[in-house]
Amino acid sequence: MSNNDTTRNNERRFDKHDTLSCDPTRGIQAQARGYAFGPPFIKFLWVMLIIIGLLSINISGAYAYKNHSMNLKLYAHNQIKNWEQFNCYNRLIFKESSWNYKARNGSHYGLGQMRSTWYGTLSPRKQIKAHLRYIEHRYKTPCKAERHFNKIGWH
Repeated sequence: MSNNDTTRNNERRFDKHDTLSCDPTRGIQAQARGYAFGPPFIKFLWVMLIIIGLLSINISGAYAYKNHSMNLKLYAHNQIKNWEQFNCYNRLIFKESSWNYKARNGSHYGLGQMRSTWYGTLSPRKQIKAHLRYIEHRYKTPCKAERHFNKIGWH
């Protein structure tokens, strides 16, 4: 078998699969048809990149940003509506949990460090609402609750 016969056999074998060719123009044509890294492969790569991108999005991170301490402070301020009372509440919550809605200290949970496992399972905004209801019931205002905390060490 001569060198030309080998080349011809290789051309036939590669042409049949449309993946490689000894003739450079045949290889380009095969690529244009999508078999050797052509359009179907590129589409597949794009689909895989999109899927990987979607899977890598940190959904809990988006939720965590929504529950960032600044957003929680804004929510609390909207609930209180009085700047002085909000400042008292802000200082109180900072002393209790540093605005960490997942904070836990023994049997005390959440932003207001209330003694209830139920309170610890609430969303941060519901923790604020429940804590403000507790303060209103027991102390009437956040500033009175803060004064009590400063005097005794709890509220």
